[in-house]
Amino acid sequence: MAVPDPALLVVDDNEDNRYTLLQRLKRQGYTNLSTAVNGREALELMRARPFDLVLLDVTMPEMNGYEVLEHLKADPGLRHIPVIMISAVDQVESVVRCIELGAEDYLPKPFNPTLLKARVGASLEKKRLRDEVDAYVARIEADLDAARRIQLSMVPSHFPAPTAEEPVGIFASLYPARQVGGDLYDFFHIGPRTLCVVVADVSDKGAAAALFMARTKTLIRMLAGFMHGAGGATPEPHEVVARMNVELCEDNPHCMFATMLLATIDLGTRQLRFCNAGHPLPYVVGAAGVLALEAPRGKPLGVRPTFTYATTSRQLEVGDCLFLFTDGVTEALDADGQLFSESRLEEVLKSVTEGSTQSVVTAVVDAVRRFAGSAPQSDDIAALAVRLVS
Repeated sequence: MAVPDPALLVVDDNEDNRYTLLQRLKRQGYTNLSTAVNGREALELMRARPFDLVLLDVTMPEMNGYEVLEHLKADPGLRHIPVIMISAVDQVESVVRCIELGAEDYLPKPFNPTLLKARVGASLEKKRLRDEVDAYVARIEADLDAARRIQLSMVPSHFPAPTAEEPVGIFASLYPARQVGGDLYDFFHIGPRTLCVVVADVSDKGAAAALFMARTKTLIRMLAGFMHGAGGATPEPHEVVARMNVELCEDNPHCMFATMLLATIDLGTRQLRFCNAGHPLPYVVGAAGVLALEAPRGKPLGVRPTFTYATTSRQLEVGDCLFLFTDGVTEALDADGQLFSESRLEEVLKSVTEGSTQSVVTAVVDAVRRFAGSAPQSDDIAALAVRLVS
């Protein structure tokens, strides 16, 4: 299917050539035709109105075909316009150069009506297909951008300041490697004096990971609230994680899985209790320095419903900061394929032992980005910091 009423521009300094080409194009049904006598005029016309195809002579005064092509391909607004070169039979080498510069095809002089029809029709058809692909990609990009905004709205974006009743500072960030991803963080209360914080990392990236992330995020709060309400006592982290594992194993035909670090902090006693399901070790940052919290690492969630998990406890002190993150931090790659690593993370954390939770998270994310440099982000990044202020 041809482009309806395509706009064609004929560029040739020879009046006889222009007239001949216009007449033959009209006989083939093309009516939206324009002309230019040199390359400079052609560029002015293309910047003023859209064209579907340009038939461009190689040899012209002021600006030849090579120069026009170079300007076209350097201009983001014009580089998509297909160009058919017009050349004499003895200018084949020039035509090859034009093709290398980005021309779509060529037409030899004198013009053969059958060849003219075939090459103009083929060029317009290829442009139509490219336009359809571009429009489809634009729709996909718009949908993914909307999905990104929706996904980011699923994690908390308001971080309340510490109060006497809530003596903790909290800050977190989420940066998907693509428009959407599988990392998540969350924080909420289980009972009046118990804060629950969680960071998780779903296998893979993209739309499938984002959907599994949404399912995981919903289950965390639902199960933690249900298990607290059922018995009155605050559930242990490993109990919540074990129940989540069973639920994520259900209806999981694509074998998606997630690693998770779920922790509770008793705001009265400052007791930290946490469960690690195949996740990077958390850190405590405080007056004593930077300490990785060693604990049993259970299996990721969603693999087998019979996996068991364990809770580890640690006493926190006033000023201690709990830092949770996903492996998009330590496994970030630079241009040489080197990992950011735990050692670099620990050096960053040592520089912010007394900083706010926002400064801790920001320092880590900025360090990862500086390290990666021009290398594309290889994985989703989530980071969360909680500091006891009294």
